[in-house]
Amino acid sequence: MAALLTALALPASLDAQIPQEEYATRRASLARMMSGDGVILVRGATAPAQDYMEFSQSPSLNYLAGIQEPDASLLIVKRGSTVNEILFVRERNPDREIWEGKFLGTKGASALTGMEARPREALNGVLDSLLQRGGTLFTTSTADMAGFPGSSGREWTPPEGTRAQPMIAELQRLRGTKSAAELQLIRRAVDITVEAHNEARRIVAPDRYEYEVEAIIEYTFRRNGAERPAFASIVGSGPNSTSLHYNQNDRQMKAGETIVIDIGANFHGYSADITRTLPVSGKFTPEQSLIYQTVRNAQAAAEAEARPGVSYTKLMAAAESELAAGLARAGLIDSANATYDCNRPGGCPQFRLYYMHGLGHGIGLQVHDPDQFQFGTIGVNSVFTIEPGIYVREDVLDHLPDTPGNRALRARLAPAVAKYANIGVRIEDDYIVSENGAEWISRVPRELSEVGG
Repeated sequence: MAALLTALALPASLDAQIPQEEYATRRASLARMMSGDGVILVRGATAPAQDYMEFSQSPSLNYLAGIQEPDASLLIVKRGSTVNEILFVRERNPDREIWEGKFLGTKGASALTGMEARPREALNGVLDSLLQRGGTLFTTSTADMAGFPGSSGREWTPPEGTRAQPMIAELQRLRGTKSAAELQLIRRAVDITVEAHNEARRIVAPDRYEYEVEAIIEYTFRRNGAERPAFASIVGSGPNSTSLHYNQNDRQMKAGETIVIDIGANFHGYSADITRTLPVSGKFTPEQSLIYQTVRNAQAAAEAEARPGVSYTKLMAAAESELAAGLARAGLIDSANATYDCNRPGGCPQFRLYYMHGLGHGIGLQVHDPDQFQFGTIGVNSVFTIEPGIYVREDVLDHLPDTPGNRALRARLAPAVAKYANIGVRIEDDYIVSENGAEWISRVPRELSEVGG
């Protein structure tokens, strides 16, 4: 244990944070995107049903105000060239603070953010007043117009004549380009996750349990200052390696299996997401090696295309070409372009029997965060993952539509499926884009020779 504690002494900026000036700039940018006068409503997350459960702020309010208390809301009010901002928070309450800790209160929230702050119970009345003659309520989530509890517990109903207009896409566009401060926080989350992967790799062995690996991962997160996992840690061995979001993590690992470890630390609200696949016995079998190298080839092909001005679909096409070619070499599909009978005209690609998810996603305040490529092409300060995979479920052929063509296909592919059954491989890395291209920031060993070839 002493050696472990020494290994976990990562250097870095536990005090890294977003400056208040940046939050103000974000709010001003969003206000400029309003299509006229009106009120932007940004709701924070509500308090957990039990006050001993962990609280996590909604990404929208976190991005625009940085407030980390439950039941907070923000209004941005635009009238002509005038923009006012009002924050609504819980007032100080000594009785509740005994149980939940100290609240900011209106004075503390105003001092922290520089915005006018009012008690949260005043929100409904202020909205009624601002919208009493009709007006536009701009919303930042699909749930905002559904109403929400006021001080009496009733649902709030917008005044008659209120027009609702979403600003979800506008806010996502802002969030898709990361600032220097955000990049620092993401790098820190990634560094912690890299360390957790390195610690996990040291203890993977036959007869250990998946939860033992999970435990060292999440200990490493907290030991290095991460508040929590960014998502439920995935530690899946053997047949569990072929389930994309498996997270029970309670199976005993067996010799000769693969284990998929998909994890991410959340540091000051920002997420990492890194996946590695390891041989439980320390060395891949020939079948596992072929699948692993195919996935790594796909990732490398996509990575080579990643640079500003490129559509993410180009990365997807490069990866899928490698995956299909490798599956054909393994005999798991008829050919790289082969199809099977499904409910689509022309059939479905056979390689999709073993690769059923997307190539990657943005990361940031959410583990699936908005990125610039969603609105066009990759740009400078895009931050995203590349995560191809192959999953040979032992029953993959049993669920094909019952057609003559599929029955023949099942007979042809069954021997290969039996040979590669229960091999799941995913390799996922995180990238930051600059003018020079995509920087690989999640530097955990990933080449076949490094991992167990």
